[in-house]
Amino acid sequence: MKKYSILLSVLLFIMCKPLEKHEKVKLVVVISIDQMKSEYLSRFNPQLEAGFKYLLDSAIVYTNAHHNHATTTTAAGHATLATGFFPSHNGITDNTVYNRTLGYKHYSIEDTTVRFVGIEECNLNRVSAKPLLKNALGDYIKESDNESKSYSVALKDRASILMGGKTANRAFWFDAASTQMVSTDYYEETYPNWAKMYTANDVMQADISRGWVLDQSFSTIASISSDSFERERGNFNPWFPHTLASFDTMRVTDSKAGAFMWNSPYGDAFVLEFAQQLIINQNLGTDDHIDVLSIGLSAADVIGHHFGPNSYEVLDYYNKMDFYLAEFIEKLNHDVGKDNYILVLTADHGVAAMPEYLAGQGIDAKRILGDQFDADMAEINTKLQDAFSLTDDIILKANYGGVEPNMTIFEKGNTDLNIVINTLTNELEKLDYIAGAYSLLDINDTTCIKPFITQIRNSHRDEFGYYIKLVPTENYLIDMRRNGTTHGTPHAYDTHVPLIVKLPKQEGQIIEKKAYTVDIVPTVLDLIGIQVKENFDGTNLAPSF
Repeated sequence: MKKYSILLSVLLFIMCKPLEKHEKVKLVVVISIDQMKSEYLSRFNPQLEAGFKYLLDSAIVYTNAHHNHATTTTAAGHATLATGFFPSHNGITDNTVYNRTLGYKHYSIEDTTVRFVGIEECNLNRVSAKPLLKNALGDYIKESDNESKSYSVALKDRASILMGGKTANRAFWFDAASTQMVSTDYYEETYPNWAKMYTANDVMQADISRGWVLDQSFSTIASISSDSFERERGNFNPWFPHTLASFDTMRVTDSKAGAFMWNSPYGDAFVLEFAQQLIINQNLGTDDHIDVLSIGLSAADVIGHHFGPNSYEVLDYYNKMDFYLAEFIEKLNHDVGKDNYILVLTADHGVAAMPEYLAGQGIDAKRILGDQFDADMAEINTKLQDAFSLTDDIILKANYGGVEPNMTIFEKGNTDLNIVINTLTNELEKLDYIAGAYSLLDINDTTCIKPFITQIRNSHRDEFGYYIKLVPTENYLIDMRRNGTTHGTPHAYDTHVPLIVKLPKQEGQIIEKKAYTVDIVPTVLDLIGIQVKENFDGTNLAPSF
């Protein structure tokens, strides 16, 4: 830790002057920590002594930044922060979308036309940025200067691909079987030879062998439950240490080294190492053409889902990430130069606390299991069949995201769509775990003033999603498994994320004014002096600096 204390002292010693607007930078780095709640920066603050502390002390920090769409999931979040447009306009409304025309769900970035490159065999989903309807940050910069370069990397394909955008030189994501960063022929640039040899099996070998050990040098804090909470049950056993041997053998049967990367902080350490190799090997930030590097730290999400935000594991992840970030910033300063880059740190969404943890604190919170949800939907279906003298099912499909009515009953012409749909939404809202049910009728009704209607509209596209969208009661998890936690709602614990902008030659500043993740792209473009003919959903925050 002494090494990082010295590093932090050096970083904070840098004499700063205000950034001259449009001052030339050579590299823009965007880091998204998957599932990072803004509150972690304050809750874990006493133990942050390296990278996070440096950014909090020397960067522009928005303490009230939010996603302003309802379906706060990975794909939607990354597409939003990368484009400056809400899902309603960027085309990516969820990770997996229900296609109303086809009548089934599919991965939102599915593209069966692409083939993997740089690897002999890969069994991952074939995906691309083709479904993304708007340019990402790197696309705008490359459009302005065709000699600029744009790369992205993450464990998750959707994080890397959507942040990289439509014209990235290349996006990379993780294949657990080979522990290699893979890519496809969607990108025109040749897959680099160095990346073929850069595997987690080699680079992270010592960490994989040692396992994930709780760092005893840090104290736990009052908001942490215990090392083995009742609902912590993921791929690992719910207590430290987490090793290859402690995987749940029913869940992880092979590719254990790759699974270890997905389920531990070392996966994101590997992503940052790979990002540094991109800077060096692809010569990023070395000339007068502005380059872009997007980094998605996806293991944070897997850890958070399994163990929850009040766990030892999440605390230890951020303790370790604190130093990983410090190392990355130190290398940026060395390889690119401390005055030659802009760094943005944010997140694609937050996460709900385990309802059992909250209930123990006296807060109204519940876990509604899938069986109960299904039974309630069946009861509502029967009630409406009786009310409207129908023999066909009224509810065709239902899950935590929404309800799809059986539209064929309206095609027969004997049933009024508005009356049935409004009755159905009213019945759904009578359930104590449903805060709101929003039909397509509500979305299209400009006079509708239901809570969260703006966020619902910002998440909506007519071709995707169930006809009726559900918002759970605050601190309730609906249609869930027995363990773990999740996100995906417009509640503040899912929308409130960090937004940190590190500028060259600029002093740190805390800004409490509300900001949104759609503001990132127009702000960065203004800072680097690029004007585009786009009516972004976001606004330029630079004047508030």
